[in-house]
Amino acid sequence: MQSLKDIGQEVINKKLEITKQFNELLEEGYVKRLKASHSDLDAVNEWRSKLIGFLGEAIIERNPESVEEKVAEWAKVTGEGAVESQLPLDKALKTISVYRSLTWKVIKEYLKSHSVDPMELIGVSDIIDPILDNAASIFSASYVKDHKRSLDLAKEAIQELSVPVIALTKDVAILPLIGELDTYRSKVLIEKSLQKCSELKVNTLIIDMSGVAIIDTMVGHEIFQVVKALNLIGVKAILTGLRPEIAQSVVQLGVSFANIQVMSNLQAVISQMSKENSI
Repeated sequence: MQSLKDIGQEVINKKLEITKQFNELLEEGYVKRLKASHSDLDAVNEWRSKLIGFLGEAIIERNPESVEEKVAEWAKVTGEGAVESQLPLDKALKTISVYRSLTWKVIKEYLKSHSVDPMELIGVSDIIDPILDNAASIFSASYVKDHKRSLDLAKEAIQELSVPVIALTKDVAILPLIGELDTYRSKVLIEKSLQKCSELKVNTLIIDMSGVAIIDTMVGHEIFQVVKALNLIGVKAILTGLRPEIAQSVVQLGVSFANIQVMSNLQAVISQMSKENSI
């Protein structure tokens, strides 16, 4: 009567044979995408066979944890490769079921000519399933990481658009702020306003806050830091458009705009600058 060690060795012996059957069980779209990526099919099969080999090793050891680190590394690299190839997650995860099916196919063929204790055989599932489930989890983590990166890039792009420094003349620019100002956006505001003013070579920046409905102590402090940073690069900042309720909140919160020029609205700023011939 054969043991789990013999079954595990059979899986290892047939690992390349197993992976050659892989494409037969995959969806046509997956196979076409693989070919379109100009991947070396032999190299792909060799890489796939590693996981089959790990399954065989774990069966021999009767312990899925014996190959845990190797499977984790395999799944991480495979997941990153699938993301890079833009393979949809649902298609990628279906490959895990193929590994399971093909491994059991070899075991079933082996059982046709070899006798194995039924209790031993039951233990095979307890070894294979945790390994493949863990591989799928790590595999999916690559997609989650990539999705987060994409969201962060999109957020950054949106935040950049939310700091539209527009040149009015060669010396004067305006920054119209609209919507809610949080701490993150305020920090972006400092970075981008400095960058834009430097690029435009202006000496005055009008910060129009008529589109801002809410301001807190932290954001008020950040705005003060913007003005201070602009002064350091030789740009005078003028705040305009503070709504009455915002002005009241600023006072109540104890936010100091000392030494910062504040005007009622954009029209007043432009009118004054016209008189001074600075616009």
